[in-house]
Amino acid sequence: MELIKQLKEAEAQARNIVEKARKEAAAMLEQARREQDEQLLKAQRDRDAAVRQAIDQAQEQARDEIQEMARKGQNRIEELKTATRNKTDICVSEIIARLESL
Repeated sequence: MELIKQLKEAEAQARNIVEKARKEAAAMLEQARREQDEQLLKAQRDRDAAVRQAIDQAQEQARDEIQEMARKGQNRIEELKTATRNKTDICVSEIIARLESL
């Protein structure tokens, strides 16, 4: 009888140990899932931030290039105006001289 009682107690303890182990495993699994979700969310936020930063840098670089091209274009326009102004003055002088000689 005593042996049966001890076996039943040992069986009950074993069930308790197994149940406790299941609960602990479930809790560990849930914790691991939460941590994985947090890591995934952080990785997504980091990726989004990196994409935004890359876009901002590209936009800034494009603005700088556009400004540089506009500056060079304006300088070229001024050079052409200066070059044509001198030629225009010469042409006008020659036309006036020819008209006066008529």
